[in-house]
Amino acid sequence: MHYRAALIGCGRIGSQFADDPKMKGDIFTHAEAYTRCPATELVALCDTDAERLAACGKRWNVQALYASVEEMLQAERVDVVSVCTPDATHYEVIRRLLNGNWGLKGVLCEKPFVLAVPQAQELIRFASENGVVLAVMYLRRHAQNMRALSSLLASGALGEIQGVSGWYTKGVLHNGSHWFDLLRYLVCNVEWVVAWNRLADDATDPTLDVMLRLENGAFASLRACDSRQFSVFEMDLMGTQGRVQLTDSGYRIDYHLATDSPRYTGCRELVRVFHEFGDRCDVMLHAVSDLVAAIEDRRAPSCDGADGLAALAIGRAALLSAENGRRVCLKELLGRT
Repeated sequence: MHYRAALIGCGRIGSQFADDPKMKGDIFTHAEAYTRCPATELVALCDTDAERLAACGKRWNVQALYASVEEMLQAERVDVVSVCTPDATHYEVIRRLLNGNWGLKGVLCEKPFVLAVPQAQELIRFASENGVVLAVMYLRRHAQNMRALSSLLASGALGEIQGVSGWYTKGVLHNGSHWFDLLRYLVCNVEWVVAWNRLADDATDPTLDVMLRLENGAFASLRACDSRQFSVFEMDLMGTQGRVQLTDSGYRIDYHLATDSPRYTGCRELVRVFHEFGDRCDVMLHAVSDLVAAIEDRRAPSCDGADGLAALAIGRAALLSAENGRRVCLKELLGRT
């Protein structure tokens, strides 16, 4: 089947990264993914910035350009829609998509899903009631190297996970939720969090230091860095039989196994070994292909609304903890409406 796609939000992740010379050859935008996926065709664009909208239309040879979501949906037959607008607008945009009788089959939303737990719960319900596949774009789930790593961890090659640590920048909801989603994807769910607003860098979405208790009994820690100096996204997973370090925003994976020490008799140490994990390229194309497959196979996408809600809830719990100085349980937070 051929799917007619629309893009709401023509900024960097929607379109502009495709013209960054440093990203040539890596399908990283929604517009390029819909253009390159054999099962989809980009037929309509929507943005409130007229200049940006026109530039996007010219770039992808799309004639149907709109400043209003409703106007676009009333005028065009669309099967799937990507939401690439600013974080604070996601709820209203997706709500319009799911509440109207538009005949949509799928919605792919950039992270974070929305900014409030009740909003996420409402949208998940709307999507289910209307038979719309709802996917959230946590890109590393669609990377070949992360999928290979997930399989390696599931095989027990690292033994039991003893702990996880990491570094990040640019907001506990905006980029921190990437880390929380990857933690859930690779290891397990989170039971409770404690957080501190050490940097006090953003009143709306501060970059918090977070301690997390995992369902397997281990602890994870995420440390905040000052984004004015550099951007960083790292994760270090320590098992009973080995260790995996994700650096360079997940483009690099270093794998270590516990082996007999070359220096000390009777001791075991972590030694780096080669393992082919694959690359972290074309994640947006993989996400669009997965959305199409989820629609056709009547299954959940690789990262669905429930996953988006889970990552959001961890971030919200961290914000609440930093505000009131106490531990916040995820079940407690998710029980609130």
